Parts: sequence; C-alpha cells; structure tokens
Amino acid sequence: MPYATALPLHPQGPPMNLVLYGIDRELLPRLAAKLPPATALHWQDSGEPTSAQDLQRGPQNLVLLDFRPEHASASTVLAQQLQQTQPDLTLVAVGATSAGQVEGVVMALRAGLRDVLDLDSDNTGIEAALRRALSPRPAASAQQAHKARLIVLLGVRAGVGTSTLAAHLSVLAQQTHTLAQGDAAVQDGLLMELAQPAGDLALYLNLDSRFHYEDALRNASRIDATLARTAMARHPSGLVLLDRASGSDALPPSDPGALLQRLRSVFASVLCDAGGCPLRQLPPLLLDQADEIWLVADASIATLVSLDHALKHLSGQRDREKRLQLLINRHDDNSGMSPEQIARRFELPLLATLPERPRVRTAASHGHLLLQDAPRDPYLRALAPLVQRLDPAACPVQAHGLRERLALALGGSQWKTK
Repeated sequence: MPYATALPLHPQGPPMNLVLYGIDRELLPRLAAKLPPATALHWQDSGEPTSAQDLQRGPQNLVLLDFRPEHASASTVLAQQLQQTQPDLTLVAVGATSAGQVEGVVMALRAGLRDVLDLDSDNTGIEAALRRALSPRPAASAQQAHKARLIVLLGVRAGVGTSTLAAHLSVLAQQTHTLAQGDAAVQDGLLMELAQPAGDLALYLNLDSRFHYEDALRNASRIDATLARTAMARHPSGLVLLDRASGSDALPPSDPGALLQRLRSVFASVLCDAGGCPLRQLPPLLLDQADEIWLVADASIATLVSLDHALKHLSGQRDREKRLQLLINRHDDNSGMSPEQIARRFELPLLATLPERPRVRTAASHGHLLLQDAPRDPYLRALAPLVQRLDPAACPVQAHGLRERLALALGGSQWKTK
C-alpha cells in the first residue's frame, strides 16, 4: 500500500507532492525528516502495477528515485522506463555526496536526471533543491549570459610541469577569488584535464573523481550548477575538477562545443590542462574558442624543438598574435637561453617565468600542493600575475590593496616581487 505523510502549510511556497518510487520504503523516515512543512510524501512500490495517477499526485509534483549506491542500479532501470513511458514527469534523484556514496549520484546523472536531493545537506538545502527542480528551466539565452574566460595550458612537450602548474594556479586563483568577493556569492573555478597521462590532477589535488570529461561530453545539455555541485570532484578551496579517468587513452572524438558553452556559463573561469597531449589529438574547437593559449616550455633543446613544432601546428589559429603567450617553467640562471631570448627567437609575448623549485615536486610526491607546505615560496609568488589573467574577478582592479589580497591568498604577509 502507498505510504503518505502530509505536514502543515508552509508559508514560503506552494505545497509539494513527492512520490518516492522504488522497491524499498526504508528511506521514507529519513527523507521525511528533511522535508519542509506542507510537503506530501508518498511511497509507490515499483514492484506493483503503477498508473500515471499513482505518480502524478497533483501540482508541484516530483517523482523521487533512490540512488543510494545499493539501489542505484534498480533506480536506473526505473528512470529509463519512466523517461520512455511518462516523459512529462519530473524525476529527482535521492542520494548522498559523502565518501563512498557519490557513485550513486553519478549513476543518476548518467541515467539522465539533473536534480539531486543530497541527504548529507541540511533541511534548507533539501528545500532549495526541491524548489529548483520545480522551477522552470532558464532560457538558453539567460544561461549563456555569463561567459567565463577559457585558458588552455598547452605543454609543448611531456614533462615540462604543465599539470603541476595547472593544479597550483587553479587553487590559488580560487582562493584569491574567494577573498576578493568577500561575503558575496562566489562562483567556483573549473580545472579541466585533457592532459596525458590522464588522472594526474586528481592525485595532485588529492581528490576522488567519479564524474569525468567523457561523462560530461555525453551529458553536456544537463551541465548546470547543481550537477557541478553534486557530481564533479571539489577541492576544499572550492575549485571543481573535471578530469579524465586514470588510464584513459586518446581523447574521444566528440565535438566539445556544447560542453564548453555550458561550462563557461556555470563557472567563474575555466583552465584546461593540455600538458603532454599531442596537438593533433586536441579538439580544434577547444583551441579556436580559447581566450588565450599559454605555451608552457623550459629552456632545454628538446623542448624548444617541440615549441617550434607547436607553433607551426598553430599557425592557422585566429588572432594568433593576440592569444598565444609563452610561459617558461623550471627556469634557472644556468639553463642556457634566457626566457627573454626564447621569446624573441619565437616571436612570442613572454607571459611569465617560473623558477626551478625542487620542493614543488617534493610536495607533490607527498600528495600536497606547495600552497600547503610553503605558501610564500618564490614559485607561488611568480604565479600571482597569472591569477588575474585567468580570472579578472579574482583580483579587482584596485591600485590599493591588490598585493595585500594576493598576499593573503598566499598565506601570510606581503611578499616582495623581486
């Protein structure tokens, strides 16, 4: 028999009708304790014959599917059946984003559900998620009003430190963005991995990533702030990681245009790590849409030859002279050609020079970022000019206070630039 509970009228919005559809009613008490007043919660046994009336219980109606890991497979089948037989129903996943539980949420997103009730959130978060699910989706023009900067970090050769740089820069930018915005709502930055080998960024950031670039390509039309919050891996700083599964081979051939459009509408900035990936494998659209392409190199002869080959490959890029920037990594004064000489030789603007710092790799070998071990290290100080380039909102143009804000993000008092 269906189970129902109704609570007193809620003054903040119209009452909601929720139907938990599945084979187990055990979730009902836990779910009911988190629902706002005026919510009618029903249980419908999926093992019994079910009509449209059983699931459509009136206005403000949502059908909930249990996507905790132990029930996710069965709910995936139910979601597919309902999407085919009753496409007008609004389906919402019930799951959790804590360690060991997030796989169910990822399965829900792969099954086509875009709204998730996170059982780990408080009652206010649950109500907000319900209201979002019931609200009309914003028009495409409204979703695309914001367009984040897209920066591609293009390591011209494997081993020049592109992924290490990407991890440190993106976390530093997120921390600085949060400081700059103060109490205002802060948009998260996105770090996207197209590098080879895949999976390094999750190791550097000490994250367990379950929703990958390949998943995002398949679900591009559903990418929004809710999906980013519930499915993608998130660093304690607030940075969101969209990586590739460890051990992945070549990039999928799918056109990433729709995905890039969605990501740029959701995040404050998008930094793409393309270190070690052969240029012929990178989607041409990614390079074409990038606001800037930062060529990461060092002063070794082999790297300079690779830089020459990369520039020949990019010779047809639009606005090449405006978008290509040179970034010399792991520089020391005894490494041969100076960064300025390299920039002149290849007729590129020199964006930044990052010093050779063995402790960067030492920290990485312990699963740390240098930001944790030595927040005022010269390597991190050299990243400061790149932060504003990546995310202008992270460093408001203020003659007074900019350096102080960056110093705080680096974990202490003001630092010298020389």
